[in-house]
Amino acid sequence: MSSLTTRYLMTCAAIGAAVGVLLVPANFVSAPLALAAPLVFAPMAGLWVTGPVLALALVRRPGAAVLTSFVAGVISSASPVGATSILTCVMVGVAVEVAFLVTAYRVWRPWLFYVDALASGVAYLATWWLWTDMSSWAPGVMVAFGAMMLGSFVLCTGVGLMLAKRLARAGVARGLASASDREVSEALPR
Repeated sequence: MSSLTTRYLMTCAAIGAAVGVLLVPANFVSAPLALAAPLVFAPMAGLWVTGPVLALALVRRPGAAVLTSFVAGVISSASPVGATSILTCVMVGVAVEVAFLVTAYRVWRPWLFYVDALASGVAYLATWWLWTDMSSWAPGVMVAFGAMMLGSFVLCTGVGLMLAKRLARAGVARGLASASDREVSEALPR
């Protein structure tokens, strides 16, 4: 069976559209807070991984996170950040897929989603370090910012997995995932 079925594409598009609608107000809030109040922004950073995690956990096929993120980026570009939202969302989608690419899309356990969340969070922190000159921040602020940002990535990954589990139980994943529906449901957290 081809991985680009209409059902696969429509599922990713629907998740992406829903996430994109939610990211519009998040962009309105996060864009001004990112530099003005980074400790308020840090707990929001993980919001962008929820949709791609949900799609990849539910569909369990290569490209699901990137496709979902692309659609979310297009929808959420109706915000102050404009078209840069597309690039940001696609980069997040790619980051969510990296751990699964490394395993050749054969491991779908929740721990891998969390490892990926931490790795993506650390990479995002590194870009923040360069972009904002975090070395000039007070040590306590740096530690708090890093902990909140990584915690946000982990928490939002958990939310994405929980939503995927509920949608799988409701039968949304039937016929979508490369593994059996029962395996999809069992692989997600309880």
